[in-house]
Amino acid sequence: MKEWKLGATAVSVIFHPLGVPTLALVFLLWANPYAFGVNRIGEKWQLVFTVAVLTMVIPAISVLLMRLLHLVEDLRVSERMQRIGPYIASGIFYSWLSRNLLASDDVPIVFTAISLGCTVAIFLCFVINVQFKISLHTVGASAMTAIFLLLWMHYPYANAVVSIPGWGAVRISVMTMIFLSVLVAGLVGTARLILDIHRPSEVYWGYAAGFISPFLGLHLARILG
Repeated sequence: MKEWKLGATAVSVIFHPLGVPTLALVFLLWANPYAFGVNRIGEKWQLVFTVAVLTMVIPAISVLLMRLLHLVEDLRVSERMQRIGPYIASGIFYSWLSRNLLASDDVPIVFTAISLGCTVAIFLCFVINVQFKISLHTVGASAMTAIFLLLWMHYPYANAVVSIPGWGAVRISVMTMIFLSVLVAGLVGTARLILDIHRPSEVYWGYAAGFISPFLGLHLARILG
């Protein structure tokens, strides 16, 4: 059982929900950099850096500071009401990113929609948190599946080329990422249950909230764009 919990912890760390926007951006730039008006991902490293800082680094630092100030009991923020601060902090930076993406002519609407969708997911979880705790990990995992569905709807033939020693160049299509993300979502939900951090209902609500958020983000992007 100890080995199972160790593996579940590793899954929870590797597939942390804060990494979703950056992962989506890297794949989109890798698979279809022309959508951003460039020929290769390296030409947009500043955008990748900005997204990573605003959606991963600063929210993580905010939680760390809250822990040092004893505003939360642990870095996992297990207590429901202690999640209010991290939700607000993350929501502010995600909203700021979305606002700037909406004002940019160099970012395709699909990525603006992804950013808005992640922002919607945060505030949706904030509202749900008033009544009961929800699994943020499954929110992020199911949102990733929905994001790859959005990418497939906009760029069905986009694919990322990876050079693997002994295999040569391997093309990873958007459809492949959809299937992989579904498997990861199942793995993440199982991991949260193994760790006994969430009840099944909290995991299921996370799946539902995460999956609808990117599509709500696309709707908002079309209205605001």
